[in-house]
Amino acid sequence: GEVEALMKDAKSISATTGVARRQAAATKLKDQEMLAFACRRANKTRNEAMAYYNMGVLHDNDKEYDKANTCYEQYLQAARAAGDTKGEQLALNSLGINLQKLSQLEAAIEIHNQHLQIADVPGKFVAHCNLGIAYSALDEHEKSSINHRQALRYAIVMSSLVGESLACGNLGIIAQKKGDARTAKACMERHLKLSTALKDSKAQLDACQHLGQLANDAADYAEAASYFQQARGLALEMGESKVASACKCRIGMAKGNAQYDEFLSNIAAKVSDDV
Repeated sequence: GEVEALMKDAKSISATTGVARRQAAATKLKDQEMLAFACRRANKTRNEAMAYYNMGVLHDNDKEYDKANTCYEQYLQAARAAGDTKGEQLALNSLGINLQKLSQLEAAIEIHNQHLQIADVPGKFVAHCNLGIAYSALDEHEKSSINHRQALRYAIVMSSLVGESLACGNLGIIAQKKGDARTAKACMERHLKLSTALKDSKAQLDACQHLGQLANDAADYAEAASYFQQARGLALEMGESKVASACKCRIGMAKGNAQYDEFLSNIAAKVSDDV
């Protein structure tokens, strides 16, 4: 019916630009406002809730995160009034992510914890991932690591390779920040293996860059050059020319470091022979 069409419409703004795009977004927002008002008058609580959610999505598309959160707050209240637990989870997740984008990290953590309390298993995975990212942004690496480990456990419970790959990547980044190179390498190697199996080029690129940096830090320059070479190939395939150029520079630096190490070793050997 007309209500369903309006609700589905919210996520499908046509790819126009400039004034035309803003006009289209404004029109759709008005449609959703009218839908919310009509549903409230008709006591159709669930449809009213979805109209608020759709308005939030439209504001998100325009990077208007404060306005989006006002809509998600209304969606949360309506979902709770309707006894819609899944809607409540969606509202809390949306609010928490936007609070992180707005750098309101303490508030985001509070919302993600509320999400965690009511979530099903997939929701708990998402909430722990979000908490891990928020704590990392606050430089609370131990709390971040705990949440990413919990996320990994839920990914394994769900038999989700995508979830496991994401959690391993996040754990690798945190371990690297903590200076735990051994754990960071193990996690990133698993992340690379899974993302390769999943044909997730973006995740592969990320893993190769981190592994290259870890090898470079460990003075294993040949391995570093190999990972940066892999990363460059992936970046070129993805059309990421700037990343490819950066990787090319890092390949050169790794090879240069290897040659310098060899040079120093040769000098040391020569001095030893002379003595």
